[in-house]
Amino acid sequence: MRIYTLDYKPDRLDDFNEYFVRYRETGNIKYFNEFLYFYEPTLEKYINNFLRHYSLSSDRAEDLKQIFSSVLWSEIQSYHSEIPLLQIIKYKVWKAWHEYVGKCCGNVSVDSYYRYEMMRKTAFLFSQYSKNLDFQNCIGQIAKELFVSEKTVKNYLCSSEGFIQTNNIDIDDPSNEDLINKLHNYTDSLSPEQIVFKYEQKEKLISALQSLKPKDKRLIEMVFGISCDDLSETERKTIREASLLIGMTTDGAEKRLKNILKNLKAFFK
Repeated sequence: MRIYTLDYKPDRLDDFNEYFVRYRETGNIKYFNEFLYFYEPTLEKYINNFLRHYSLSSDRAEDLKQIFSSVLWSEIQSYHSEIPLLQIIKYKVWKAWHEYVGKCCGNVSVDSYYRYEMMRKTAFLFSQYSKNLDFQNCIGQIAKELFVSEKTVKNYLCSSEGFIQTNNIDIDDPSNEDLINKLHNYTDSLSPEQIVFKYEQKEKLISALQSLKPKDKRLIEMVFGISCDDLSETERKTIREASLLIGMTTDGAEKRLKNILKNLKAFFK
């Protein structure tokens, strides 16, 4: 049953994200309400799948819709990003729905897949941030990115001890170390002349990067913070942010980047 109704017939915008952009520009709540009105059929499909998964009554659908709109309303207040807002809140809504199931739905137990995903994400982020941050700051950064407490992050790290992330980029793989160091070291404070002197293979690396597909080049540039054109420093993003910007899942971006690194290494043999 639909709960988001309007007393007028609105014009539908081509892009859902345009509703959020216009709300931020004007402060007019009608854009938020119109988005909910048009998005509700799609939202119902996601909710129905969620209810079936946990064998929950359809009476819970309205609660899940309210949770969605609450999370969306909270996030739209500070939305200033080129990443579509629906992609940003997807994980937050998913987390909120699972918390609702655990607290309000009797003996229903949240499945292990959710915990597995959280453990996998925590382990991967820790392997990334621990290279540049001390332990406490690393824990804080992960907690902020996953929207959980620092205690929860520590619990997931303890659970993931010895966990092999077969789908993640193996940053610690010795066979990747030289190439990854090249990608990182080209963004230091050396002048172009010093870089050429220090790394005789600079032009070879640029040639290898130029041979990549546009989507692969963009992924490399975002994750490693370098320009594929001249190896100059660019804004560096997490693998999660990069995956959202190129329209892929985090797992898909990780696998793609692993293949890119494998192909790039062939240029240095």
